[in-house]
Order: sequence, then C-alpha cells, then structure tokens
Amino acid sequence: MINLVKNFIKENNLENKTILLGFSGGVDSATLLDILSKIENIKPVAIHLNHNWRGEDSKKDEELARRLAKEKNVEFYCETLSKNAKKTETVARELRYKFFENCAEKFMADAIFLAHNKNDNVETLIYRLIKGTGPSGLNSIPKRRNLFYRPLINTERCEIEKYASENNLEFAVDKSNFDTKYKRNLIRKKILPLMQEINPEVINSISNFIDLNTKSQKIIDDVILNVQKKIIQNAKINREKFLAQNVEIQYEIINRYLKGIIKNRDFKTIDKVVRFIKNKSVGKISIGLNLFLKIYNNEIYILNTKQKPDFFQINLQEKNKFLNYEINLEEVELPKVFEKNCFIKLDKSKKYVIRTRKEGDIFTPFGSNSPQKLKTYFIKKKIPSELRDKIPLIAIKNEIMYIAGVSMSEKLKVDTNDKKCYKITVKEF
Repeated sequence: MINLVKNFIKENNLENKTILLGFSGGVDSATLLDILSKIENIKPVAIHLNHNWRGEDSKKDEELARRLAKEKNVEFYCETLSKNAKKTETVARELRYKFFENCAEKFMADAIFLAHNKNDNVETLIYRLIKGTGPSGLNSIPKRRNLFYRPLINTERCEIEKYASENNLEFAVDKSNFDTKYKRNLIRKKILPLMQEINPEVINSISNFIDLNTKSQKIIDDVILNVQKKIIQNAKINREKFLAQNVEIQYEIINRYLKGIIKNRDFKTIDKVVRFIKNKSVGKISIGLNLFLKIYNNEIYILNTKQKPDFFQINLQEKNKFLNYEINLEEVELPKVFEKNCFIKLDKSKKYVIRTRKEGDIFTPFGSNSPQKLKTYFIKKKIPSELRDKIPLIAIKNEIMYIAGVSMSEKLKVDTNDKKCYKITVKEF
C-alpha cells in the first residue's frame, strides 16, 4: 500500500509538493494519513470539515481527527459548518468541496488527496445507474480531476481495512454510515451484498467495466470535440452543420450542449430537442424555467429570459460567475505566440465590472481606433437582439472592454514588449 501511494505521487510529479489530505478520520483517510506520514519528502496537511450533523459525536470525531494528525506529526486544520446548513448529502458534498478549494488557496496547495476507494467507485456507478445517467456518468469517480487526486481509487475497501488492522490504526466510525435511509448506505449494506451472491467478484467486475468505459469514452470525447469545433462558435450551434451529422452524434452534442444548463438531460428531453431542430428552421422550445432553445438565422442557442442581473466588480485572479458563464482571469507571462481574445492587458488600478449591455455603451473593436455604439457593433456582427442582453461584458463605466465569446476592445490589446498579461477564458456552466 505504501509503495502504491509512493508510485502514485511519483507518476503525478507531486514529490516535494504541498499536499492536503481530506481527513474525516474514518478508516480510509486514517489509512492514507498513516501512509503519507511514512513517505519521505511529503509533509501533508490534514484538513477536516466538521459537518455539525451529529452534535457531540461530530465534535468527538473532530477531536479524534486532530489527535490522530498530531500523533503522526501532521499539520491539522479544521472548520465547522453552521447548524443552519441544510442536512442533505448533496449540500454536504457541495460545502465539503468548497471547503477543500478554500484550503487549497489558504495553503497554496499543489494537490488535495481524497481517500475514495474501489468500492466507493462501484457504489457511485450503481447509484448513477439507478437514478439515470448517460455514458459519461458510467466513468464514475476520476483518479484525478483538477487539484483532486485519489491514490486509493483502485484499492478495495477490504485491503484498506486489512492495512488499518495490521498497523493498529485508530479511526472514527460514523454511525450514520449504517443508516440505510441514505441511498449510498443502502447500496453498500444491502444491494451490493445481494450482487455478491451472484458474483463474489462483483466489485472487480464492475471496476473493470468502469475502466473499459473510461477508455471508450475518451475515444468518443475526441470525436465529439472535433465535431464541436466545426459546428459550435460563440456558444451557438450551426444548424446546417448539425443536421449533417449522424443522428447518434447529434444526440451526444445536444447532451453536452445542455450540460450545466438543465438538470434533466434524459433521452426523452434530448430526443425532443433534436426533433425540434430537425423540424423547425426558426422558433424556440422551452427546456426549463425561463430557459429556451432558440433557432434563428441558421443558429441554435440558449435563450435565458430571467431578469437581467446587476453588475459586479470583477475579481482579478479569480473565477467570476455571471449568468450562465464563468470568466476566469489569470496573470501569466506573455507567451511568444498568442491568440487575440485569449490574452489581454488589464490595469490593476482601474475598476472593471462584469455586466450586460445598457444604453449609451461604446466599444472600440480590436484592430480599430474608432469607438462606436455597442448596438451598432452588435448589428454588424448579426447578433440577434434577444441574445444581446445575455452576453457578459467587461466594462469601465460605459466603455465596453471585452464581449464574452465575441471580441475584445483594442484598448486591451497586449503589447509584445509587455512581460505580463492576463489570460482570459470564458466557459458556460
């Protein structure tokens, strides 16, 4: 087990890096803590979130986690959630990952280790199958995603429990893990044992399926990505090019296009959208509260009729969420070769805001020294009127500096003599 984690660290170039460990104090994270404490050139920080669900028991788990970390000479950091936080698995997971991300920033971490194991992966797959999922959902828990790493994801829970027993590890036992009113506990305690009666090696069998599906999904991703590059520009799908694709690809493109926009992306919903696109050259179809899929001028796009939000001051070096977009700004060294609209010059002394358009806005297009009305620019670019109020803009007062997914102002143009600039990425969520 120690060599397994050592090799994982080496393969991911994490030697001598700052590693945080999501530390509940349970058998999985206690085992991983013990292993990390025995590896040279690794000084992990154990981070613990007290969900505050079980009163005194939660406090005891926190105290145990603190003591276990101290005994291993590992730095410990903890926060406690408010008692008013909604007590559901989904909310708990969201708050837990928010805590992890905040800790990564606080400790300037290179990685966050989570102690998910092979059984967790299988249980997640079964849960998603029962609730309903597409091919991408069958990949289940990734070994790595962004800052999050799972060195024990290919290790069965029985192996972890054996390590803990052989090394006399102390760990917390969460009583709620035995409560089958929680769906994952129901799968673990009742459904999986029944499956093991059919096949004692069901954990490995399903795990192998996950690995094979992940490889197959990678091939599909490459194919779909190439198609998307050809038919999607500025978050709008070219209808003619879309209809030229095989029907299977059409369904997958719509599935991915609606990801993060609507929750229910089952076959019935996707089928309805694809049929609408085939049968209508102009029009719109409801896909959710205040949300429509619209076809106009041979383009397919999302129309959000929600009330226009107020502007807010942009945060440099942070993720800025606005409407259905996430605008990221990262200060970087100016590359020798770069694309316009991806690298911009920002003055830290100025107050940039993100907002939608308003009366009197002006814009100086890239490559021009002549400002013009933003409305005039939108008309020249043939951007539909109902879409113009939904485009995030970076502005200083009434001067537009950046139009998300469209263009940047000449005033943000990077000079080749500049040493640093900002890399801007815009994505929908």
